Amino acid sequence: MLAVLLGPFMQSCERSGVIQPPIDYATIDTIHFSQDVQPILNRSCAYAGCHDAATKASGLNLTSWNGLIKGSANGEVILPARPMRSLLTKLFDGTPQRKAHPSTPSNPIANDEVQFLKRWITEGAKNDAGVAPYAYSMNKLYVPNQGEDLIAVIDIDSLVVFRYIDVGVSPAIDGPHFIVANQQNWYVSLSATGQVWKFDGHADTLVGTGRIQGSPALLALTPDGSKLYVSQFANSRTNQIAVMSTQTMMVSKTINVWVMPHGIRMDHTGTRLYVANMFSDNISVIDVASDSVIATIPLAYDAQPFGSPKYMPMEIAVSPGDSILLVTCSETREVRMFDTRSYALVDSFAVGDEPWQIQFTPDGVYSYVTNRRGNSVSVIHLPMRHVMNTITTNSPVYFNYPHGCDVSSDGQYIFVSNENAGHEFIPRYNPDYVGNVCVIDNLTNRIVKVLEVGYMPTGLAVIR
Repeated sequence: MLAVLLGPFMQSCERSGVIQPPIDYATIDTIHFSQDVQPILNRSCAYAGCHDAATKASGLNLTSWNGLIKGSANGEVILPARPMRSLLTKLFDGTPQRKAHPSTPSNPIANDEVQFLKRWITEGAKNDAGVAPYAYSMNKLYVPNQGEDLIAVIDIDSLVVFRYIDVGVSPAIDGPHFIVANQQNWYVSLSATGQVWKFDGHADTLVGTGRIQGSPALLALTPDGSKLYVSQFANSRTNQIAVMSTQTMMVSKTINVWVMPHGIRMDHTGTRLYVANMFSDNISVIDVASDSVIATIPLAYDAQPFGSPKYMPMEIAVSPGDSILLVTCSETREVRMFDTRSYALVDSFAVGDEPWQIQFTPDGVYSYVTNRRGNSVSVIHLPMRHVMNTITTNSPVYFNYPHGCDVSSDGQYIFVSNENAGHEFIPRYNPDYVGNVCVIDNLTNRIVKVLEVGYMPTGLAVIR
């Protein structure tokens, strides 16, 4: 079973061991992993040459519960409560897959074993102590899949998807677009149906919903978690930021800015909110205490607030010390740097085609930029004021319409969501062209893992 899962070089598992007597799985009331599930894995593939502790083909060790939930070098093989998304069972239940599993003809996994494994996964894929995988994880990354109303939850310590959360209530796609999170709660904008949903940050359960006029896009949260700001991205007539009380999830005020606000970012002191007005080529500065606009920053001397935009600011990032503001300009393929005290333009950086989201590392030394049409990620070294690297993937292709960007709290990893709108990223087993999250090591700028998620992953967020 699972011979060399997710590996570039696949070998056939050779049967070894003693034939076990038939087991009536229907008679098992309470499933104990070591007693009921592990023997199936031992008989099928957890032995020398396959997925035992020594061989660990493709990095997958099937000799224990810990090894199973850790997954392979390419990600998870089980998703608790979702057997239809668990590779462990999908490869053997007749589900169409991009790659066939090279199972041993003399020892095919029986249908009743597959159904039993599905039941165990449905019941939470728990260990002998009754604990579900990553039940106490607090180092999490949330990925909205705008094309299928699902939020993927990734455990950052193990780099596996361990949960999918359904959002939306309409028969059509509600379109989860962007997430903002702190240790207590996380929030997601549903762009197609004008909603913002609030979840508990520990249990990932829904605790509140709110409605926004228009199409909510990006979100910003005050440091104390009391207020949520929402950009209302819908059409060229949109010019408001909604202020929501996170306690009631009701809009308490709307703030008029310029045309088509999209990217918004709170500074770290919680005193200023910066708004990128896409169709006005400027940035609105909002005083958080009074919820009023106190300044407007033009992107350049020739920027015009009306008419066709020349620069089209998309997203904003604020440095850890709140002294620098970076803005991605999608039309001119650059990132512009402003001083937050004087609002003066101090530098600009040429990046890739259609720069989208941008994020600082916690030390403020680097900034990472997703270039959506350029299928690349630019790395800006801030002290040197220099684009030190442009990360690309050609063979195989991992970057395809990169969209979201965030950084782990310790600065080790950069996470980039890829919409895969051009279908150039080829999933390993899924026959559909789902998107992915690329995990980049900040020290080497190398991709260390690629995790397949859902359709059109967009504005992801690390819980902080």
